[in-house]
Amino acid sequence: ATVTFSCLAAVCLSRMSAGNMRQQALRLLRSAGAAREVMAGAPSGLAKSSTLAIEASLCGKSTIRSRTFASMCRSSVQLSSFSIATSKAVQQAGFSSSAAPHSPMAEVAVDGDMGKVISEIDTVLSSESVTGKEVSDAAVALVYLQAKGDRSIWGKVFLKALGAKNSFDAASLTAFMWAATTAGVGHFKTIAELSGTAASLLGSMTPTQLSVVTEALGKAGVQDAELFGKIATTVSSSVAKFSGAELARTLWGFAAAGAPDGLVAKAACKALTEKAGELSGRDAAQAVWALAKLRRTDKATLDALVRAAKGRMNGLESVVDAAALAWSLGYLNYKADAGTVSALAGALKAGAASLTPAHAIDAAWGLGVLGCSDAAAGQALLDRGCAALAADPAGLDAYSAGSLYNAAAMIPGTKLPDQVAGYAAKMYALGAAAAGIKTGSAGAAFEADLAAATARAFGARYRPEVAAAVRGFATTTPEGLAVGIALDASGTKVAVEPLHASAASATHPGVALGPAAARAKLLEAAGYKVAMVSAAEWSGLGDDKTKAAAVLKAAKAAGINVGVYEKKLAEPFNAYA
Repeated sequence: ATVTFSCLAAVCLSRMSAGNMRQQALRLLRSAGAAREVMAGAPSGLAKSSTLAIEASLCGKSTIRSRTFASMCRSSVQLSSFSIATSKAVQQAGFSSSAAPHSPMAEVAVDGDMGKVISEIDTVLSSESVTGKEVSDAAVALVYLQAKGDRSIWGKVFLKALGAKNSFDAASLTAFMWAATTAGVGHFKTIAELSGTAASLLGSMTPTQLSVVTEALGKAGVQDAELFGKIATTVSSSVAKFSGAELARTLWGFAAAGAPDGLVAKAACKALTEKAGELSGRDAAQAVWALAKLRRTDKATLDALVRAAKGRMNGLESVVDAAALAWSLGYLNYKADAGTVSALAGALKAGAASLTPAHAIDAAWGLGVLGCSDAAAGQALLDRGCAALAADPAGLDAYSAGSLYNAAAMIPGTKLPDQVAGYAAKMYALGAAAAGIKTGSAGAAFEADLAAATARAFGARYRPEVAAAVRGFATTTPEGLAVGIALDASGTKVAVEPLHASAASATHPGVALGPAAARAKLLEAAGYKVAMVSAAEWSGLGDDKTKAAAVLKAAKAAGINVGVYEKKLAEPFNAYA
């Protein structure tokens, strides 16, 4: 079999002599985590990886060092039954490489029988006395050997990890969790069971270890409120000890797990604002994604993170990072400068072909909310989604298909094929209807109250007049977009949109997030001026007249001339006269 390793593996294997084969192979496999690629989940499966700088010196005594992962690796190497067996397997399998001793870091092909190595790992894992450290070594070795598709051996790894959960230390647990999530064969039950082990080891974890474990818990979707509470206390009380990258990983873990702890988020945001300059482009994108999932529109933090990402846009390791950043900024309805939007669009246009359709659509949607005018970039991204639908009508889920329609409407100069546009529009309408159902009784009551206030704001006085006006508000645009409160105000088409709490910032309740802003752009494209009214502000209003005045205030902010309606509302009115 032909296997592709990173140059670290190739150089190590090509320079091993018979005398030091075991020790060098042991170091290679046990420290494989130093060459890491962490895949992390976004709202629509956006993949991410955290790359570490590796320095390898293989002259005489083998050492593998990582500037940010070193604290996770054990400093002393002991010959366990696993490492001896694996080293023997590597030797017997006859792995060889044509890489020169001083080849630059790059991927090279290494030939050998990887099946023999995996077979030896399987044999060691079959032992009844296998320890947590050995299970961890096996998991990391499998990731480094790129044996991600062998679900049989991974099943045994997860089974043995549960059996040996009490023998893990902080380093081995961290390495195992990293390997399990990196392999793309994450087993929720195993990671969830190990959350108890993680809780018992919190006090002995370094900031790097804690950040990687938190990231892995989030990636697996573990929702252990007690554990995340302890992590929050640990992080917030020692936030100064965490690097910017560690804070980004930790915050990402909380966001991915759906654990919006205000204490840790506030502490992390403050520290990230100060440490943004030390972040890589990927770290910055990861932190912004976390803020988007947590619905935090902390302007100072976002400004600092965007500056960091913008300065490293040309050095992003993957176009997926640019896609994640575009979606996240769009979701937060961030007001990016033209230079940032242009840099993002350029990076995405250049790498559009390497994105999955879902990633490309998310990126296009984000660019649309950000106000991108680069039609070529937008079209390149949208074409990926169109191609997926052309190949398979079920190739996109309803969310992605709806976002495809939304994105095309927001980026000027882009166009979807007629059949695709029709289907995507229906999917968008389906998603909007589903979102309306989710508002619940409180949301429905707010919408009804807002409709009545809108009727009064625009001239209705007596209850029958208000009821008649409310009945006439609901309409549907020619594109199929349902509008709950639509009216004509002196020749101007007006849409009054309720801003529910779920569509608003968690830190600034009156600020609309990207989905609400994107819907407003669709309505504007249909000829409406959009007046958005926040549920958070509505709850503090008093009588009917005050509420009607709030609607007119929102309409005025949207550029609608409401002078005549303000004057009429101010006139005395006696419903019994």
